[in-house]
Amino acid sequence: MNLVSDRWLCCVSFEGEKECISPIGLGGAQWRDIRSARPDFRGALYQFLIGLLQTAYAPEDLDEWRERFANPPDTEILSAAFATWQDAFHLESDGPAFMQDLALPQEVNQLPVLELLIDAGSASNLYFNKPIQNHGLCESCCAQALLTLQLNAPSGGRGVRTSLRGGGPLTSLLLPVGENATLWQKLWLNVLPQDVLDQPPIKTPSDVLPWLAATRTSDDKGGQETPPESVHPLQAYWSMPRRIRLDISTAHHGDCSLCGASDVRLFRHYYTRHGGTNYTGAWTHPLTPYCLDSNGKKPPISIKGRQAGRGYRDWLGLVLGNDDHQPDAAKVVAHFTAKLNKPAVRLWCFGYDMSNMKALCWYDSTLPVHAIPADIQRAFTKSVKQILDSANDMATVLHKQVKAAWFRRPGDVGAEPAVQQSFWQGSEVTFYRVLNELSALDFEREADLALVYRSWLLDTRRQVLELFDHWVLSGPVEDMDLQRVVKARADLAKDLNSGKSVKPLWKIVNQYHKEQA
Repeated sequence: MNLVSDRWLCCVSFEGEKECISPIGLGGAQWRDIRSARPDFRGALYQFLIGLLQTAYAPEDLDEWRERFANPPDTEILSAAFATWQDAFHLESDGPAFMQDLALPQEVNQLPVLELLIDAGSASNLYFNKPIQNHGLCESCCAQALLTLQLNAPSGGRGVRTSLRGGGPLTSLLLPVGENATLWQKLWLNVLPQDVLDQPPIKTPSDVLPWLAATRTSDDKGGQETPPESVHPLQAYWSMPRRIRLDISTAHHGDCSLCGASDVRLFRHYYTRHGGTNYTGAWTHPLTPYCLDSNGKKPPISIKGRQAGRGYRDWLGLVLGNDDHQPDAAKVVAHFTAKLNKPAVRLWCFGYDMSNMKALCWYDSTLPVHAIPADIQRAFTKSVKQILDSANDMATVLHKQVKAAWFRRPGDVGAEPAVQQSFWQGSEVTFYRVLNELSALDFEREADLALVYRSWLLDTRRQVLELFDHWVLSGPVEDMDLQRVVKARADLAKDLNSGKSVKPLWKIVNQYHKEQA
């Protein structure tokens, strides 16, 4: 199977019909989205197609980007664009094969193909969960599993390398707002013009697609590191930290263990070995946000997938980036938000929460993105940060006082994360409403800003007190110390009025409304 020319991508049309297409047909106006057997596969497929477009069909500048966004290419155009790279995307080959080691040595391990799945987990999990008899993955699912593992590779023991972005990275993609957005528009929003990337010419295809040459091994015998300057920057889209080769000798026909496709060719095993490509240094991926060292001495640290499950608390960093670069928004997102005359979009964030090689959770969420004029973006960002800082303090004091009401010695008791999480979830609607109000301000009249702050402070104060009552009063009455409860609630009300982060907001509110909560 060739991943460029063959029909292996399951797409759904606006009429709800499903059909397998090749990447050459991505420009079709009838396609609404991609369908896959697993959510992590879907995220990987988006990255695969964006990487393919960025590698083979990147626009020269913003004008060309806009032209292609409005007028998607037909099959002839994409076929010609992908022709140079097509031979590199065979899933099976005696030579280079997609995302597979070109020449594995004799000392390898043979594993069931289902262990390509990231949530196969640790050795203890595999001990209790054995593959079903006659298990196997069809060609499409096998390609998706390979891709997903290489893009998200977690730590796997000594010499088993993590992905270029670390284990379980967060991916953030722009998506159009509206039901009529085509698959092409969803993909093209995340392709950068060449003049933005400002990358050197490609000397050899293997600098971009690492499986076209011998692996830059990192085992104990003559291993090497792979910093950004050693290969082409586009390899960020195609990184291959794991040494893997599909075992064709055990392939057979049957039903796919994932998608259920019947009577198809199935892969049952693969070979693997430690010591794959060790990506080190200042690598950054255009689709991932990073935290930067303030002194510029340490390499960037990618944001991990768990951030996609934290609600609105990370909205500013993921969408606009924080002033302290903790984090900066993904390059694709930062480029988009800095431009004028852009379509309405939202931000799709997804990734695994990993504990070493164990997958704890797959997170998948969307965040709103507001079109903020450049002349007020700094003021807007400052106000949003103040709102988020106050929310963080509210969650903290709620947790503190609930524990004070529950326990005689709260400091001796561990954290109760569900208490804080209840605030973040309960105040999410309020935050996004306030965000809409802030995005409509011109920030010239502080009185208008005071109204927004007042709404936020009063609504969240009410929510915090209601949550306190819920957590404290829902417990057994016989275990309740009412004196302790009354004191904790009074301290909570005081903190909500005079906490460090809420005082500046109340100061602005009281200048115009003379009101104290």
